[in-house]
Amino acid sequence: MFSLQSIQAWFLSRRPKPSREILAVEFDDARVKVLVIGRLDPAWNQEFLWDDISRVCFKDEGLYSSDSIIIQLHGREIPVVVPSEAKGRSDFFGALTERGYFPEEVWRRAMGETGGAVHCWPPLESTKS
Repeated sequence: MFSLQSIQAWFLSRRPKPSREILAVEFDDARVKVLVIGRLDPAWNQEFLWDDISRVCFKDEGLYSSDSIIIQLHGREIPVVVPSEAKGRSDFFGALTERGYFPEEVWRRAMGETGGAVHCWPPLESTKS
């Protein structure tokens, strides 16, 4: 006969791990690294220079999913995506703001979002040639 504890252990072992347990973002003065720390496709491992950032977006994914920080880079077609729950995300988000990549008024508007919108800096109009 199964005990309540064994049923809970079985259930917890099969549920998806939160982003903070499988992905981390680390950085220094020159570069940023997105690192797989759990069972996740190694394609999530990415590295880029702060100077390569061309645009930062915050995508609201609703109440039941992790929001995303999307980093567009000069010379790279596919952006880097960091789930807002990744380990180290608060420090990273703060560094984006301190370095001028995502101004406070934009992130405040983004954090209050619940309708699935995307907030970017600089706005698309200012990135056109």
